[in-house]
Amino acid sequence: MIPIIPDKIKDSFCSAKWLMATMHFGMGENHSCYHPPIHRWNLEDVQRDPSMLHNTQHKIEQRRQMMNGEKPKECYYCFDMEAINPDVISDRKRFTNEAYAIERRQELIDAPYDKHVNPSYLELSFSNVCNFGCSYCSPGQSSKWENEVRKYGSYPVEDPTVHKDKMHDMIPEDDNPYIDAFWKWLPDAYKDLKYLRITGGEPLATRNFMRLLDFVATNHNPNLTLVVNTNLCVPDKNLNMFFEKATTLLNAKTIKGLEVYTSMDTWGPQAEYIRDGLDITRWEATVRKVSTTFHVPIRVMVTFGLMSIFNFQTFAEKVIQMRNDGVDIMFNCARLVDPKQFDLRILPDYCDKYFTRMNTFIVYNGQISNVERETWAMVYDFWKARHDTMTPEDREWRRQQFAKFISEYDKRRDKNFEENFPELSTWI
Repeated sequence: MIPIIPDKIKDSFCSAKWLMATMHFGMGENHSCYHPPIHRWNLEDVQRDPSMLHNTQHKIEQRRQMMNGEKPKECYYCFDMEAINPDVISDRKRFTNEAYAIERRQELIDAPYDKHVNPSYLELSFSNVCNFGCSYCSPGQSSKWENEVRKYGSYPVEDPTVHKDKMHDMIPEDDNPYIDAFWKWLPDAYKDLKYLRITGGEPLATRNFMRLLDFVATNHNPNLTLVVNTNLCVPDKNLNMFFEKATTLLNAKTIKGLEVYTSMDTWGPQAEYIRDGLDITRWEATVRKVSTTFHVPIRVMVTFGLMSIFNFQTFAEKVIQMRNDGVDIMFNCARLVDPKQFDLRILPDYCDKYFTRMNTFIVYNGQISNVERETWAMVYDFWKARHDTMTPEDREWRRQQFAKFISEYDKRRDKNFEENFPELSTWI
């Protein structure tokens, strides 16, 4: 952490609580970065003051704790990693040392903790509409998941996100008071934004995403980077509409640039098993097309769970191959901690050979970028610390939960875990 941060708060402070916001309009919920649990908006607060879409009472309380040198419990993702390895470049440290955070750090330190501020990094999900039903996702982020649980009922696991009676009543995109408040707040917030990121569901399938592209094309913010999260496997008509509007936006030169983020957690049939709906051949072709059409960076988000490791080297080699072919592509890893049954630490010890082999490949391969190496290192450290950070009883409970989940997942999705993951066929 840069020395300007006072000693009292250097171990608790994270600029994300002030400068980052992720908003799930369909659920009526939000959080700061994507690690803490989401919390609900107070509709009366938001309608009275749209800036409370970001400056919620809950978030202000977390800011108070940080400024008192306390570590908020909801931020365990980073604090746990720092406890395992104090030198790790956790997301807390990474977020706080982003350029946009450095330039506003003194402002945040000097201001009262409850002052309303505009974010520098804003992530939006207008709807849960999605053509994917990824294994570790949930009805709140995927309409495919929502429709399945409403039709077939809850999964036989304790994870509440896949319980029918605990599902959100999704707010439709065309009648959403939080989206209405957003459009009122955006003109003021827009001037301070450095990153505007659109996620989902699948944003290319939402009306407000297309409206937002039109807004960006006609409103000048030369410091803004627009980031689009997409699975790149939507119907051609959606892709073509995106291509058309993105071309208009880039030609208008009203922003600094455009980046496309997409997800992939391993490679081959194992990747298609994890991310139900994925056509990996089409995904690669579209990655190459987007890079050729827009000449924009492609960033691959890896949600590293227990099913990622076995074919991960093939994925990394594919990224290197595309880079050598002229595609501006890079991946970053984030370990999967929720739902709890996907935690990589519950894998049997014989899987250490896969992690050791992968670590050797990452460390000694000169074509791996620093970000790829650093984010993989957090995954590897997490694996190595498995016996110190999880009890045998907890590990066994999670293994049983995973077995129950996979049995139901296979039945509902017409899949076969043992065929796709022979490495684990005798484990569950």
